[in-house]
Amino acid sequence: MSRFFFPLTAAILLWCSAGTAMAAEPASAPVGTPATTDPSYRLIAGDTVAISVYGEPDLSATQIIDHSGEVRLPLIGEIILTGKSVREAEQALEKTYKERQFLKAPVVNLVVTSYFPREVSVLGAVRAPGTVVFPRDVTSLDIVEVITRVGGFTPISKSDAVTITHRTPDGKETVTTVDLENTITGRHRAGRDRAELAIYPGDRIWVPERLF
Repeated sequence: MSRFFFPLTAAILLWCSAGTAMAAEPASAPVGTPATTDPSYRLIAGDTVAISVYGEPDLSATQIIDHSGEVRLPLIGEIILTGKSVREAEQALEKTYKERQFLKAPVVNLVVTSYFPREVSVLGAVRAPGTVVFPRDVTSLDIVEVITRVGGFTPISKSDAVTITHRTPDGKETVTTVDLENTITGRHRAGRDRAELAIYPGDRIWVPERLF
């Protein structure tokens, strides 16, 4: 009996050692697992998105959302994605594939691979000139909030002649002059504590100095 005991014991020890080594090895993610983006992030023009359909590699595409808010995809063609959250965009694409009878049960994955710069520059007579970065889930800010974020006006600011430069979807720039004297300086009237003027990513705000 002793003739079989030692070989059997050695085999058991070897098997246990191998099992321990396998258990200690960290598990890796499955090959080909897609990356993810916050499903609540709302897409804007200029974002670069990678779109894939599970089991359909020929339908994969990476596109920059154009100024009209559209991307162009295989089979579907042009579809508007701006204003939708990532999950809403995935659902819209899945619905389109099914309604047009291209796929019976599509599973779409959308990843933002590059975010369009979402900031506004504020220069001139403010306390902390520079840029204000938009939160990811916000597509516009009220001008009062923007000015507040850069510390407010300086004592010599001409707050009744603030200019806002905005680039339209067709590439043209528009310049608007607004009077914020009564909304931010503290000399506002009752009910005028907000300008209700939307500022969008890419806008430029200039606050001139008052000439005495």
